[in-house]
Amino acid sequence: MSENGLRFGGGGRRRITREELVELLKARYEAADQVRRGVCLLAAGQYEPAEAAFARAMEHGSTEASLPSYLAACLIGRDRPDAAAGQFAAAVEKDSSATASRVRHALALWAAGKPEEAIHSLREGLRQKPECAEFHFQLGLLLASLDRYDEAELRFTQAVNIDQDHTEALANLALCCGVRNAPAEAVPFLRRAHAVRPHDARIGLLLSQAVKAAREQGHAIRVRTDMPRDRDWDDSHGIEELSRVIEAEPDFVDAFLSIPVGEVDERVFAMLLETLEAALERQPEHAELHFHCGRVLARIGRHQDAIGAAERAVAINPTFTRALIELAKLYQQTDRRADATTRLKEAIDAGAEYADVYYLLGNLHLEQGQVTQAREAYKHALVLNDHYGAALQALETLPVS
Repeated sequence: MSENGLRFGGGGRRRITREELVELLKARYEAADQVRRGVCLLAAGQYEPAEAAFARAMEHGSTEASLPSYLAACLIGRDRPDAAAGQFAAAVEKDSSATASRVRHALALWAAGKPEEAIHSLREGLRQKPECAEFHFQLGLLLASLDRYDEAELRFTQAVNIDQDHTEALANLALCCGVRNAPAEAVPFLRRAHAVRPHDARIGLLLSQAVKAAREQGHAIRVRTDMPRDRDWDDSHGIEELSRVIEAEPDFVDAFLSIPVGEVDERVFAMLLETLEAALERQPEHAELHFHCGRVLARIGRHQDAIGAAERAVAINPTFTRALIELAKLYQQTDRRADATTRLKEAIDAGAEYADVYYLLGNLHLEQGQVTQAREAYKHALVLNDHYGAALQALETLPVS
C-alpha cells in the first residue's frame, strides 16, 4: 500500500525491491567490467591480477552473456536457492525429447541417493545413442562427483569430440587435467571454452589459474584471449528467458519502473518492453501484461502507444483498477480530461476506494472548472486519510463557494 492508501499487486509473494534491482544491475555492469579487465590482464601475461579480476566478477555471478539472461537467472533464483543447481537440469525441464527425459531421470535418481542407478540410466542412454554429447557429459559429471576421474575424463573427451563447442565439457575436461596435476594440458581446453564464452568469468578464472600453474611448472605458455562482445541489448534467447519469468510474475515490472530516471541505462526499459512483447505473443489475453507494457511505453515516451496498451488491458478486464488508474493518468497527460475522469470513476466503482484516487479525481475536476466536484473529491480523500497533506492543501486553495 502506498503512503496514501493506493494498493497495488497481488498478495503473498515477496517482491524484488527497487534497491535490490538497482544492485543487480550495478553488479552486472561491475562484473562485465571486471571480465574485460581480466581478459586484458590475461592477454598481457599478468596472470595473478587477471585471476583476481575474474574472481571479483564471479562474486557478481558473471556467467550470462546478456542482461536479460542475467536478470532471468537472478529473478528465478530469488525464491529458489537451488535454482542454479544442475547445469543441465533447468534446460531439460522445458525439453520433451527422449534425451532430456533420460537426463531428468538420471538426475532424479542421483538426487534420491541412488548414484549407481543414475549412472546405469545414462549408460543405457549411451547404448541407444552413442553419439549423444549430453549423455557423455552428464555421465562424466556424475563420475567425477564420485572421484572416478579416469572415466569422467574419457566421457568429457567424448562429449567434446562430438560437440566441439560444449563449453561445460571443455571446462570439466580441463578440471580433470588439474586433478592429474597437468595444467598445461588443461590450457587448450579452457582456451577453446573461453573462445565460445568470453563473457564467462568462471572460465576466465580457470584459464588464468591453469596458465599460471603451467608456467610455475616451467611451461612457456601464453594464450590469445577474446574480448566479450556487448550482447546486453541484442539477445533473443535471453529475452525469451526473461519474458517467461515476467509472464509468471508480472509484478517484477514494478521494480523496474520505480527506478528514477537517470539512475540506470535507459536502454533497460527498451529491453523490458521487448520482453513484455515476447510474453504477450504467447498470452495476448493477459490483461496484466498489457498493463505493464503500457507503463513501460509511457516510461520511454510513447504515450499514444501506452494508451493503446492500457485500453487493451481494460478491454480484457474492465474492473482492472490499476489499468483504469493508469489509463486515467495517460488521458490526463494527453489533455483528455473528461475521459480520464470517467476512468477514475470506473476504478472507484471497481473498488479503488483510496485517497490517492480521490485526490487525482479532484485535480481532474478542478482542471475542468468543476470546483464543487473537486471539493467533494478532496474531502473524500481526507476522510480516507486525514494526514494527506496534498489533498488538504488543494482543498484550502479552492475558492469559497
